[in-house]
Amino acid sequence: MINPGHSLNILFLASWYPTRVEPQNGNFIQRHAEAVSLNCNVACLHVFSIPGIKGFEIDAQWRNNVFEVIVYFGKTGKYFPLRKINRYLKAHRLGFKKVLEVFQKIDLVHLNVFFPAGIFALELQRKYSLPFVITEHWTAFLDINPHAFNWFEKFYIIKTGKGAACICPVSYDLKKAIENMGIPGPYKIIPNVVDTNLFHLGKRRDFTIKKILHVSTLNDQHKNVIGILRVTARLQKERQDFKLTLAGNKYGDLHHRHIDQLGIQKELVEIHEEIPLEAIAAMMQEHHIFVLFSNYENLPCVISEAQASGMVVLATDVGGVNEMIDAKNGLLIKAKDEEALYKQLNSLLDRLDDYDPQEISRSAKARYSYQSVADQYLEVYQSTLE
Repeated sequence: MINPGHSLNILFLASWYPTRVEPQNGNFIQRHAEAVSLNCNVACLHVFSIPGIKGFEIDAQWRNNVFEVIVYFGKTGKYFPLRKINRYLKAHRLGFKKVLEVFQKIDLVHLNVFFPAGIFALELQRKYSLPFVITEHWTAFLDINPHAFNWFEKFYIIKTGKGAACICPVSYDLKKAIENMGIPGPYKIIPNVVDTNLFHLGKRRDFTIKKILHVSTLNDQHKNVIGILRVTARLQKERQDFKLTLAGNKYGDLHHRHIDQLGIQKELVEIHEEIPLEAIAAMMQEHHIFVLFSNYENLPCVISEAQASGMVVLATDVGGVNEMIDAKNGLLIKAKDEEALYKQLNSLLDRLDDYDPQEISRSAKARYSYQSVADQYLEVYQSTLE
């Protein structure tokens, strides 16, 4: 419910957000909203199109101190772009009306991901003089990402960026990429958050079997899971004192086939399909090394979650990853360098005592906790409104 002790009402306008169709999509935005709710009253508006819906369906509820409004509407054919945009904006207007029924007024809009929700942020600015700030997560801004913005996306991204009071990329690497599109800022880097009540140092780990963990979508083009498996096949010829766990939300069958083709002993690798955050947190408390062998990244939440859990991280130096890892909490290698992954992982399995899980966890909490991130955003809001 609305907290009368909070002086600001913030509208989170989200291009991505968990829905009943895609429950994990944009969950890092949802966690940012929950963090901000420590200092402000927060409503979150997201619209989502699915086939078979006639008209508009509004799902509104309070969840973890955030008033979430999800508006579902029917898909339109690709040959009717203007109709699609009109329905997209109408869904937002209906959702905004629902927000105002509860909040009465909004002080500031916090846009999450430039496009496409930025189209409505510009409308709110034009019609109601509502200022907006932006948090950006999208790896599509990075040159290494295969996604290429079309002219329509570029037009609205630049227009939205120039209309923002402040842009808050989650990494310095992403800031540079956005600047290269001709968007001057101002900028303030604010990272993703970690629920440190969930991701924390657990019981003392058992070192009889050294456990390696990888959590992602398991999309090979992005995460290079097959590279991890090829290195695992090499490692098993040298040692048997480790186990690899893969957890993600798809492509599991594909990687089962890879395991068979590479001749990896089945007891050395365990694959989990999509699992809730609570289960991931429990895994991180039991595992020793987190491996992310991605071809491109931004500022991966899984790294900060692993660090909050006291894990040593071995990851590729892509995107903003090098902003998260230092000599005290892990190692960096080049993307696609399987020889480096093999050598560093083999060495790390023998040098776990070189790292202090308590210090890794403590440092991660200081940087990524809900309160730390909430205070940084409050400073941005106050500066904008002043």
